[in-house]
Amino acid sequence: MENSKSPNKAVIAIVVVALLAIAATVVIVTTNNKQTTDTASTSTSDTPTTSPTNESDVQSGSDGVAKDGTYSATGTYSTPGGTESIGVKVTLADGTITEASVTTMGETGEAQEYQSKFASGFKSQVVGKKIDEVSLSRVAGSSLTSNGFNDALSDIEKQAQA
Repeated sequence: MENSKSPNKAVIAIVVVALLAIAATVVIVTTNNKQTTDTASTSTSDTPTTSPTNESDVQSGSDGVAKDGTYSATGTYSTPGGTESIGVKVTLADGTITEASVTTMGETGEAQEYQSKFASGFKSQVVGKKIDEVSLSRVAGSSLTSNGFNDALSDIEKQAQA
């Protein structure tokens, strides 16, 4: 009789372990998503990181359209290893990105690697597009770096409309 109960105990144990693994995964994903959201919403709270780099190129734009000029900002994003930053510089003409570059600022070897991959493949996805239409998700295998780029681009868009 006890032999028939042992397989049931084993099945129950496997089910319990699987449920614990699923619960842990949900907690980790939820925590990472919250950290990404919190980082994006607080990255501009204390010190402005955007400014036109060439004031003479900036045109008046009180109608809500992005002003022409060259702007730069530092975007931040969360990784499993901590918070990382990436520098972004764009030139706008009639609300369209005509030139873009990034400055890699990875603190760890892995962040440096992904930022370098991102830097080599992002331009084709932003140059020639309206700034308010650009939102990158994954570039050259790098998805987290895109979050930092989008954070900086959001700051730049706000500055260009001021």
